[in-house]
Amino acid sequence: MTFSSNNISVSTILEAIDWQIEHTEKQISSLNKAVNRLNTLDDLKVKGTLLKTYANKIDIKKGYVILPDYRPEKSDITIYLDIKKSAMENAETYFHQYHRDKRGLETIQKHLETAQNNLKKQLNRKDTFDSEDPDQVQTIKNELIAEDALKTKVLHSSKAPEPAHPRRFYTTDHVLVEVGKNSVQNDHLTLTAKKDYYWMHVSELAGSHVVIHSTDPSQQTLIEAAKLTAYYSKGRGLNQVPVDVLKVGQLFKPKGAKPGLVLFTGKSKTITVKPDEKLAQNLMAD
Repeated sequence: MTFSSNNISVSTILEAIDWQIEHTEKQISSLNKAVNRLNTLDDLKVKGTLLKTYANKIDIKKGYVILPDYRPEKSDITIYLDIKKSAMENAETYFHQYHRDKRGLETIQKHLETAQNNLKKQLNRKDTFDSEDPDQVQTIKNELIAEDALKTKVLHSSKAPEPAHPRRFYTTDHVLVEVGKNSVQNDHLTLTAKKDYYWMHVSELAGSHVVIHSTDPSQQTLIEAAKLTAYYSKGRGLNQVPVDVLKVGQLFKPKGAKPGLVLFTGKSKTITVKPDEKLAQNLMAD
């Protein structure tokens, strides 16, 4: 919500205070939901540990295994498997997701703590606001302007400008692959892509979001897109870069998270490749 007048009235300031409180409460609610979605961290760690412990006794072809959960007051736990991987490789997949989700949870909790502190400040501001005190009115107005809850210039359009096009490539199979150029464009690319398209990002490193415009890409397209993902990342100078592969529909962005930050649910696959500048040049669209 924005207010567009240089001569801001007391009633407008009060509206801005109420709007800001409501906005922060919604942000806290959204962050709490994100925390709850990541509350299965222990399960991921336990599954990885159990798969390593019982690796020699597991029939991968079944696609799942039921093992005794070693935690107090727990019985058995069902662990789903990728039949194309060994038991140890499946274990590493669970550990990888555990560490990814743990970092994501830590980030969300930091945002949540900040939002909760902001709400306390905002509620106290409302409780102590004296509309008859000109000095306080001016101070609060300046604070709200600094916090972007009040605007002093007329906005000609409420619609945000559409980001410039991302980098575009066509794989050998003629599949369009888009690569974000910055954090804001990464968000736009990821959050507007079709849910059943494929998405890539380097593991553990900063880099571009990459969307493969296909619901069933070939292995060749996946490898080429992974090399593009690795090249447009902080891993550009490395010989081997792990790249996470997911469906766009697995991704979600916690409200209030910084541009470029997304989290995911479910399993991810990892393709390890070498960044390839020549490939990027050859596949780039005109």
